[in-house]
Amino acid sequence: MVEKRFFALFVFVLVIGLTVSAALAADSAKLTGNLEAFRVVVNDEGVEDFVPADNARPNDVIEYRLTYTNTGREPVQNIFIMDPIPPGMSFVHPSATEPADGRVEFSIDGGKTYQAWPILVKQTNDEGVEEVVEATPDMVTHVRWVLTDTFQPEEAVTVSYRTVIK
Repeated sequence: MVEKRFFALFVFVLVIGLTVSAALAADSAKLTGNLEAFRVVVNDEGVEDFVPADNARPNDVIEYRLTYTNTGREPVQNIFIMDPIPPGMSFVHPSATEPADGRVEFSIDGGKTYQAWPILVKQTNDEGVEEVVEATPDMVTHVRWVLTDTFQPEEAVTVSYRTVIK
């Protein structure tokens, strides 16, 4: 039952990722995107291996890889790549790849605002005093990469992040 729910969740995320890709492509008429999901498996020697994420269970780590290619004839710049954390999963920090020319940002409010880590939030402690604390990875709802490099025709960029199934 969990595997079927995960597969449906994976299809939902795939559709979301492709929708984000389509939105970027519509704006620039030059970008195409691809989203892949892999289950991270550690072998007996402690080396990570990646297998398709078509079967997964609670506590499995899933790595999402988003690849965008400039399929146009002109350079593209100022690219934003956004991806929601799938329902039923928690972001694994620090797993989002840091771009060579750009930055990675996170949202804890459904994608309304983004900021670099650490994300600070106000909380009321046990004594009723409001204090500022660092957000926890399970609070992350979206990851965004802001790419400042110029991408030439046929050039591609891949970014990734990991989640754990709750």
